[in-house]
Amino acid sequence: MSAKNSTIQKRLFIAFSDLAILIALKNQSFTGYGINNYFLKKVGDAASPSTVYSSLASLERKGWIECVSNSRGRVYALTKEGKKVTETMDVKAEEIKQFIDKLLKITSS
Repeated sequence: MSAKNSTIQKRLFIAFSDLAILIALKNQSFTGYGINNYFLKKVGDAASPSTVYSSLASLERKGWIECVSNSRGRVYALTKEGKKVTETMDVKAEEIKQFIDKLLKITSS
């Protein structure tokens, strides 16, 4: 991956970190470190720990995830509300795609 693509990918992760973390937690619970490893495997890049933990705190305040301490440390999982949010991910992904398409049309005009 080129340095330019890596920078764009990191910026997109920061912009959509809440959504990305909800997607990661949709099928299993993770520690903050585990979430970063998940993204490293899935997209070939990891976010900064401050981005991940900031998003985790934000999602927890919204009531979409909960943190449980166990032998692995602080493990995060979706709440009922968080599961409801992830059920509409396809719609949200399409809305994001349409928004980005509009932005690209603006810049090419």
